[in-house]
Amino acid sequence: MGYISWADQDTPTVIGRPQWPVRVQRSTVGRLTSELRPSFLGDLMQAAVSAARYNFEVGMPDPDLLPVQEFQQILRELFSYPSREVFGYSPTLGLERVRQAIRDVYLARRGLEPKLEEVLVTAGSLQGLNLLTRLWVRPGDVVVVESPTFAGALHIFRAHEATIVDVPMDQFGMRTDLLPHLLSGKPTPRFLYIQPVGQNPTGITLSPERRQRLVTWAQASGVPIVEDDAYGFLSDDLPLAAQNPSLPLVYLNTFSKILSPGIRVGCVVAPADLIRQLVSLKQLSDLHTGTLSQLVVEGWLRLGNVDTHVARCRSVYSARLKTAERTIARFPRLTLYARPNHGFYLFVRLPSGLKAADLQNEAAKQELLFAIGDPFGTDQKFSQWMRLAVGAQPVPQIETGLWRLARLVDRYAARGSSGPS
Repeated sequence: MGYISWADQDTPTVIGRPQWPVRVQRSTVGRLTSELRPSFLGDLMQAAVSAARYNFEVGMPDPDLLPVQEFQQILRELFSYPSREVFGYSPTLGLERVRQAIRDVYLARRGLEPKLEEVLVTAGSLQGLNLLTRLWVRPGDVVVVESPTFAGALHIFRAHEATIVDVPMDQFGMRTDLLPHLLSGKPTPRFLYIQPVGQNPTGITLSPERRQRLVTWAQASGVPIVEDDAYGFLSDDLPLAAQNPSLPLVYLNTFSKILSPGIRVGCVVAPADLIRQLVSLKQLSDLHTGTLSQLVVEGWLRLGNVDTHVARCRSVYSARLKTAERTIARFPRLTLYARPNHGFYLFVRLPSGLKAADLQNEAAKQELLFAIGDPFGTDQKFSQWMRLAVGAQPVPQIETGLWRLARLVDRYAARGSSGPS
């Protein structure tokens, strides 16, 4: 490192200026993280700010449905006086008044009645899943998932070097009848991760018969269920946690899909002793979820317009799913995984020999974005598939965008996967 000399000079001179090598070498610390690479989730976050006209890549709510006037009212009140509660730290568990509102106003609508010490406020449901995995999973431990499943969950499990056992799905959800066979001869799983309502990426909701079979298996095996209910508010179907309060189960939810993803507020519901352990882990990362974000959520819940907002979201997103489903059905080269029940997504298969990754660059030139299927499964099972997120797109854009996609697929199928000439 150089230093500045003032000796006998009016103008300082830099002595020993460092000469950077042509190629900067990876530092010792950097080499420790050589296995961490840019992820699919990072690509999604970049796509979230894209100006592409037909953005089917990111599962987010329509900005036009945000309760902006309510947010403005809440923020005016919060900013009207310099309160330590508004601008200071929060307990890692979450502010008590926020946890009370989440329990009494939000979770109660999903049929849950946890004690206050059983609710942890997180920075979205993904943080809750990551904390659980850090706590429970060591390299080689078995985690059971639906196939396909949420790409973010698989990313977490792989980062912790879990052995992932994926259970096929059909139009009724996870093939729970296959669990004994798929787990035969394997160590007892650390947990089973499932999205019973409006599953990401398929939109499927687990049937009542499959629910009962899953409950019976969990009770007999003692394997905990981690239930991700991110899209539950778009359905009347209750979560497993509400129907089976005695199950060994951890419940995750988020305000990202029904309210706003940028607020970054979610929750974990679990036995109090487990919550205490998760709090200890959370303190090692972010100390607490943002205080202002917590209070915005609490203010929105207390205003009393939750049911009206949820009803509107259900109506809009259901109509968009149906529009997308009808449009896809017109194109013989595109095949739905299953008819979506709820949520934002359709999972679509391309013609034989054509991979979703082959289409991405050409599609982007036409302002058309989608998520490739590979990250939603293991062993490249879904390279021929794509996930289409239609929640944030108005009906005319859904129809036009899917027509563009179908024409692009037709050209690729006719001329080969190398793309149009």
